Amino acid sequence: MDHELLTRAQAGDREAFGVLYERHHAVVWRFTLHRVHQVPVTEDIVHDTFLEVLKHEERFEPDRGVEFVTYLCSIADNLIRKHYRKESRTAAVLDWLRPGSALEGAVSAEGKFDRLLDLERALDRLPARQREAYRLSEAQDATMDQISEELSVSLSATKSLLFRARTSVRKFLGLEPEPES
Repeated sequence: MDHELLTRAQAGDREAFGVLYERHHAVVWRFTLHRVHQVPVTEDIVHDTFLEVLKHEERFEPDRGVEFVTYLCSIADNLIRKHYRKESRTAAVLDWLRPGSALEGAVSAEGKFDRLLDLERALDRLPARQREAYRLSEAQDATMDQISEELSVSLSATKSLLFRARTSVRKFLGLEPEPES
């Protein structure tokens, strides 16, 4: 039933999409709110969840035995993870900009916001594995062993990923290279 409605919605049938939305909105809302605890963020994620369904209708495969509401919640879960990744990167930057941090002298009070944007740009330029290693290290204070386990790479690969990530970020920000330890 949901797959038929989804096919009709993809073809532009607004009523079919409305039925899907009404049928599953509350479940996705509760699922999301339980994870993010913020109504505005929940609203955005639920909205984006249903947009993703419309954009990528072909990804839902009812023959695989997955309920449509489960599929919706998996999309919401991915969007929640994306939200937290971005939030943790921002938190790490804000922590860096606090008084007494290594960047304090390099950034004036007026330039902190610009520096935050610069760091976001630097992180966006990193390859995915370097960015993830950097996020785990800087935002979550994960140990090398924890990062290695999380990324399923050797300890030496983890050290290399982090070194390259930190070097690239510092270079992009115009800071002195990190001393080798």
